[in-house]
Amino acid sequence: MKQSARNVRLYFRVTNKEYAVIKMISELSGLSMSEYLRRRAYNIRIVAKSDIHVLKELRRLGGLIKHIYNETNGIYSSQMADALEAITSYAHALERKIS
Repeated sequence: MKQSARNVRLYFRVTNKEYAVIKMISELSGLSMSEYLRRRAYNIRIVAKSDIHVLKELRRLGGLIKHIYNETNGIYSSQMADALEAITSYAHALERKIS
């Protein structure tokens, strides 16, 4: 499906605070302000890049804890289990938010 050229401009006024919020959220999502506002207008889900990076980091940390557990033959196993449970719980909550 060929997308039409975007050749119509919209102009509207916002306060300095509103502009700052729109700019910050569009940057966090990795979108231009125009694309961010288009997606908001069509109610398209916007996933922040930072959420994706946090999820990747949580998975990496979980893997490191598991590796340390295996290398130390289970020393501090209850603390590691607690840490893994917390990381897994947060990762699942973030996955639900992103999906």
